[in-house]
Amino acid sequence: MSGFKTLFFKLATPVSSCISLPLLRKLSGIYHIVPVYHMVTDSVPKHIKYLYPVKDTKTFQEDLETLLKYYKPITLQKLIQHAEEGSEPKEPVFHLTFDDGLSEFFSIIAPILKEKGIHATCFLNNDFVSNRKMFFRFKESLLIDHLHQQSTGSDAWNIFHNWTKKNNLGMGYYRKIILSINYNNCHLLDELASGLHIDFQQYLDKTKPYLDKKQVKLLMSDGFTFGAHSTDHIEYRFIDEEEQLEKTKASMNNLIQEFGMDYRVFSFPFTDFGVSQSFYQRIKEENIASLTFGCAGIKRDFDPISQQRIPIELYHETCKTALKKEYLYFMFLKATGRGRMKRN
Repeated sequence: MSGFKTLFFKLATPVSSCISLPLLRKLSGIYHIVPVYHMVTDSVPKHIKYLYPVKDTKTFQEDLETLLKYYKPITLQKLIQHAEEGSEPKEPVFHLTFDDGLSEFFSIIAPILKEKGIHATCFLNNDFVSNRKMFFRFKESLLIDHLHQQSTGSDAWNIFHNWTKKNNLGMGYYRKIILSINYNNCHLLDELASGLHIDFQQYLDKTKPYLDKKQVKLLMSDGFTFGAHSTDHIEYRFIDEEEQLEKTKASMNNLIQEFGMDYRVFSFPFTDFGVSQSFYQRIKEENIASLTFGCAGIKRDFDPISQQRIPIELYHETCKTALKKEYLYFMFLKATGRGRMKRN
């Protein structure tokens, strides 16, 4: 969440507490929402611990009760139908989404959703399915966790400082330095891990953070839907349009080949910032995807093919309060001429 949006959310607290969610929904004209989560667990694993907040099962179920009270769950197919028709649902609806294809979707989330009769879509990175490879951000969290446990002046810290000096990463807080590594130089994480004797593949084999193919097929048989999330979680704003299209196509085609879905949906890794209008035009022309998903909160886009989602897990408040503030923020942006995503 941007600094300005964080400030707005703080200032909006008094207003949000004295206005109802149904009224805000009516005033905004937005009747369908798409929340996004990554993980739900009562014990946050090392590979996630230093990256983003995680809802525990109790809080997640409270979120679901709020959503069910004010909205009706709909299927992905219904969401696709509305987009293809260019229509808006006539009643308040929601569709849950989950990014990164983490194993907790099978062991924790899906049983809760089945009990409550809620549909959901989970987005997969092809390279990570069945724990073949690891997202570079997960590597960062594991490295931070390892260093956090080391005493000052230990060999591990000497190795870390030598690594930062060798790679011109500057001085500063170790967490900030490690988290500054991006997709383009993520090989440096493997270099540091080697020096610290951390085996990422061993961690993958033992912990199994991702869904495997068998679990995906079982979830599909239970009615859950799946989409592509790029092959290896690259940030799209750092690559040109041709590479964006190639990676989207490869991810989508591989997923359909593996699991035989008769629908095509894609969620952008990180965000869809920097993705042009022509990208979406080609997505439709080449039948790469029927729907794409960003993470800009409640916001309209230039084309129904692009759905913006609400990252509920990032807000340190109840689902109801977060939704109220999202509606207030959208209405503020709309009033200032910024209620729609800008595309070049």
